[in-house]
Formats: sequence, C-alpha cells, structure tokens
Amino acid sequence: MLSQSDSRVVTPKAARQISETLKKRILAGEFPPGSYLPAAGLLLEEFGVSRPTLREALNALETDGLIQLRRGPNGGAIVQSPDNAAIIRQLQFLLRFEGTTIEELMDVRLVVDPLAARLAAEKGKEEDIERIRRSLERQRDKDMLKNHEAWFKENLYFHWAIATASQNPVVRLLSESLHNITLDGGLKIRFKQSERLQSIEEHQAVYDAIAAADQDEAAESIRRHLERSIYMRTRYTNSSGR
Repeated sequence: MLSQSDSRVVTPKAARQISETLKKRILAGEFPPGSYLPAAGLLLEEFGVSRPTLREALNALETDGLIQLRRGPNGGAIVQSPDNAAIIRQLQFLLRFEGTTIEELMDVRLVVDPLAARLAAEKGKEEDIERIRRSLERQRDKDMLKNHEAWFKENLYFHWAIATASQNPVVRLLSESLHNITLDGGLKIRFKQSERLQSIEEHQAVYDAIAAADQDEAAESIRRHLERSIYMRTRYTNSSGR
C-alpha cells in the first residue's frame, strides 16, 4: 500500500501532482514492470480526490507510456517499461516546435557522434561491431549507391549503429532523435555518387578505429567526416540559393 506521508492533494492541479507522485514511485522501482498499481479505491483514499481526477492522473501516466489501463473484471493500471519510441517522438516534436535547423542539429552531432564513436570503441560488443560492418557493406552495394533515399537512410543507420554500440542509452536516444530529424531535412540534398563513395571511405576509417578499439581515432575520424558533411551541405545549400 502507498505511504500515507505527504500524499493527500488538495490543490486545483491535483491530477498532475498525483501523476508526478506515482511516476516518481514507478521510476524508483516501487512498482516494477508487470505489476499493478494499487486499486482505484486505495488510490482515492490515499490522495483524497474524486474519481475523475484520479482517472485524469492515470491517463497522463498512460500517455507517458508508464502504465497500461485495462478495463473489465481483471483490469487495472499495469506498470510497463518506458517506451523508448515515445520518448524519441516527444524529443523530435520539441525540436521541431522550436524550429531547430539542420545546421543546429549538425552542431550537436559534432559533440554526440564523436562521443558515441569513442564509447563504441571502448565498450562495443562483438554483435555491435558486426552491425556496423554490415551497414558499411550495404552502403557499397551498387543498387544502394544509385538510390539517393535508400543510401541516405543507410548512412544514418550506420551512425545509429555506432550510437547503439556505445552502450549508453542517453547517447543512443539523443542520436536517434537527431538522425530522424536530419533524415527529414537531409533528403532534399542529392549528393553526387562520387561524394557518397568518399563518405563510405570515411565510414570505413571510423569502423576500422572502432573495431581496433582505438577510442581517440574513432572520435577523430567521425569528427572529420561530419565536418566534411557540414561543408558539403553548406556548399550545396549556397549554390541552390543563387
């Protein structure tokens, strides 16, 4: 049963406060994934609010992906692990709402991607390294090279695979959000096939450093690659605006 200390809410924003209180307890492990929150009657007694207010609080938790509400005789609020996809979507919505530009995203990637490469070289598992290698192999495919959209997506997948290999969930989630937004804006620029081939060679250098567990070289290689990408993007953008 929930602790009675400081739990009764009497302010107009009771639903939000109840939601935040329960969220903290879920994240602290008091209610592990797969378990049920206390029954509605107990929560009503605990917080001293009406059923509509409690319902609003539980709906907010469901929207955040922390619980699943089931109706019926065996229903209730079932705790679940946070939905990574939902977190990524919310971050993407926020960045788009703020009017974040591709240039600003690339500035952040100059920080995030080298960190991801360094961590991948240090902590990457065998299956992580193999995932990066397979992406590099697909980028060299002749049909892939001719398909602008498919190659660009594979290019971003390569960077995502490196972020995943970092074994750092913050780096991975941030990287995936940045890459998804970059995908929307980056498809507008059609790089020449020779430029894609150069990117592949730069990707090869990054992969070689990660596979060799050379942290400094991995970070430096991907930094150089991103700086060239920024230069190429600026050149294309300026020429198209003339």
